[in-house]
Amino acid sequence: MKKVVALALGAVLLAALLFSMLAVVGCGGSSDTPAQLIDKSIQKSKDTKTMHIAYDVKLNIDGDASALGPEMQGLLPFNMGISGGMDVDDRSDKAKAQGNIKFDGLDQIFQGIAGAEGSADAQTALGISMIGSMLSDMQFVMLDEKMYIKMGGSWYETDASSAGDAAGVGGLTSGTSNIDQNCIQNAVQDPNKFGSGKIMTDIQEVGEEKINGTDTRHLKANLDLDKTMTEMASILRDCGGAESAGGLESGKSELSKMVKSKSIEMWIDKDGNLLQVKVDLELDPAAISETAGGLSGADTSAASGLESIALSMKLTISDLNKDMNISKPEGNILKLEDLFGSILGGSSSSSGTSTTGTSTSTTGGTSTRSSTSSQNTSSY
Repeated sequence: MKKVVALALGAVLLAALLFSMLAVVGCGGSSDTPAQLIDKSIQKSKDTKTMHIAYDVKLNIDGDASALGPEMQGLLPFNMGISGGMDVDDRSDKAKAQGNIKFDGLDQIFQGIAGAEGSADAQTALGISMIGSMLSDMQFVMLDEKMYIKMGGSWYETDASSAGDAAGVGGLTSGTSNIDQNCIQNAVQDPNKFGSGKIMTDIQEVGEEKINGTDTRHLKANLDLDKTMTEMASILRDCGGAESAGGLESGKSELSKMVKSKSIEMWIDKDGNLLQVKVDLELDPAAISETAGGLSGADTSAASGLESIALSMKLTISDLNKDMNISKPEGNILKLEDLFGSILGGSSSSSGTSTTGTSTSTTGGTSTRSSTSSQNTSSY
């Protein structure tokens, strides 16, 4: 049961962090070549400090799930969607964000887990049902190195390190305390270090399209994962993250084997503003199973029933440099660790604390994208 909680919470936290890191916005000229336009957009991204990002992520898995066990028969093909939006404010050293996350397809996952665990385990079945309900539609606020997550109508608070430990992903942040984040941000905004020529191949222009009513140039390229990881490792090492750089380099070969194809599409307007980006990955189930077996020592031969895994992520960017009045949620806020401790049958050390936000721009944690934006969750 702990593994179920770990995977669910880990996916939420990593998704929220990933979305906040992938937005790249800038300005260039309409006469630029596709590669030049991408590089100018990257280079000028530092001029954009606030934005709204609408995201849509789709995961598709196909194959014969019965190879994993008779109780899994019928689970595949599986389709899962993660959608929502968030406001990002990067005007200070401590970035702020708020938004919502909706999951589509969780019922199928939890039904399969419940079948695998056995119907006789009432506590497990109840815990799985609670998790599914809480994760179906969530809101989040990231502020002052704290994360606030609204699930099942209640707000919960945690920080990055404890969230990683609770989710079983604490190791991802090990060795990062000495990394200069400003150094990394400046490096990834420098085309000479992380530009199109460093991480992309086969850059081409598809045509012209409208995004939210604005004319854009539609560009497409292949992502060179090996070069991307090499360049990022170099940046990490230059910015004080030698340990993280070494870990990235050691895992580069295995990760490259897992990803069969990877492409990126960008929609950039006449001023060079990136209004939409889409990344498509096709993963190799056999390579994933082999790597997982090597790390855990477990027999992963049953995973041979998996035929394909496809991941697609689309980000649509708007409201550039508009006010993002992001504040701490109001009302009673509980500890996230206590929530999952109670689900797992552990004891709670705190009954929650009552806090009051400092801005009227957040009602029940639902963000506003500007002083005139709606406070309804559907605005995402």
